[in-house]
Amino acid sequence: MQYDDMIVEASEAELVRTPDKRQLGRFKVRVLSSPAGEMKPEEAILVEYDDKELQANLLQLEKRALDQAGLIALGRALALLLLPPNKEEDATGIRDLLAESLIEAGPDRGLRLRLRLPPLLSALPWEYVYVDRAGGGDGMDGFLALDPRVAIVRHEVLSAPAHLPLVTGDIKVVIALASAEGLPPLDLAKEKADLEQVFGDQAGITPVFLEDATLDEIQAAIPGTRVFHFAGHGMFARQMGDLPGTYTGTGALALEGQPVDAGQLGINLRGNGVRLAVLGGCETGRRDGISVWSGIAPALVKAEVPAVVANQYSILDKCAIAFSRQFYRALAGGLSIERAVSAGRIAAYNADPNGRDWGVPVLYLRAADGLLFGGVADSDVRQRARAAAEVEVNVRVKEVAAGGEVLGGDMSRILAGKLAVAVSVSGTVCGKVVGLKAEQIGGGETTVDMEVDTVEKGGSVTGLKLDRFD
Repeated sequence: MQYDDMIVEASEAELVRTPDKRQLGRFKVRVLSSPAGEMKPEEAILVEYDDKELQANLLQLEKRALDQAGLIALGRALALLLLPPNKEEDATGIRDLLAESLIEAGPDRGLRLRLRLPPLLSALPWEYVYVDRAGGGDGMDGFLALDPRVAIVRHEVLSAPAHLPLVTGDIKVVIALASAEGLPPLDLAKEKADLEQVFGDQAGITPVFLEDATLDEIQAAIPGTRVFHFAGHGMFARQMGDLPGTYTGTGALALEGQPVDAGQLGINLRGNGVRLAVLGGCETGRRDGISVWSGIAPALVKAEVPAVVANQYSILDKCAIAFSRQFYRALAGGLSIERAVSAGRIAAYNADPNGRDWGVPVLYLRAADGLLFGGVADSDVRQRARAAAEVEVNVRVKEVAAGGEVLGGDMSRILAGKLAVAVSVSGTVCGKVVGLKAEQIGGGETTVDMEVDTVEKGGSVTGLKLDRFD
């Protein structure tokens, strides 16, 4: 699946004190470009929010204190900030451009939400944005990050290079593990065991482990490497920023014997053709002044590493393993970085459906698109990896009202790969429920699982609506 850009830009972000001593956040947001059109500077929508209330909800998210209803409520609040409907009835809002862009892209292409954000807003977990589906209900399918057709990408304000040529052949991954003196001890033996489990069944991927990694060892191992994976601590030399509670400074990796700032590391990676950096430890993608990792992921992007994946919160082992296994499997199959992250998110969700860890990974993409790897050399291995990483769709709703419609998947042609669709309605169906709608199935493996509690008069449930089977 290829993705078209929808560039969303926020500007003029500030925190202000109101007369009643509340802290109010305020910024303007607009669409710079999309398949459905753009917004002029004067059409930018002013957004305001209660910063204290938002930060309280984010703390609950970080502490895993939000249930599904709380997670959805937070997602809706984030969507009102990032994708607000226009306040004027005759004007097109960002939410409208999103819906129209998905229609314009068609069923065979995806939409890349490329976010250009000021520092004040870059720390917010936009990966949890929730947009209600046309059929209604409070299902998990409203989270954009769980939709394979939508990729949420952090974009630093740097010129994106031209489309990079595909790198073909087997993928070498250098995994640097480090637990430097003077910092809290890490269980790197378990980290290594988890990664060995991830790579154990990944034909076409060659992992190289560097324990107690030094910069010299990384430099010696990096030639021919396509992916750099780091597990360890970061360091952050910080100073107070202009706004209360914010900091500025330089991030560094705590390697054995010396800290190495992200700029220096980027030079070492860039000169050897590394396409992707994965910061595999917890909280490696955070941007606020609390985390020692603050700024490292965007610094690597600035150093011209095409793509960086990092974590914005802690992540359970089972979710991290599930994410990494599907993520690397997708790369071996030649899928894009966006699609690989989507496959990993869905795997993390399946590992813990009631949790929030599927939203923890953050993708920074400097390249014009995420098609960076052509897949492993062996075509059979490549196809198996691609099929194993293909789409899994899970739709859960409470009820479907009369006139409402729930559609699990809508595909034009299924010729290869693997597609699994699961639709669950815990309440009453008075409208229409279709698991999968397809024009043609000519190959691959397709499964549709329907679970419905009650169907009232006028309601209908269809597992597969197919025009043609070859």
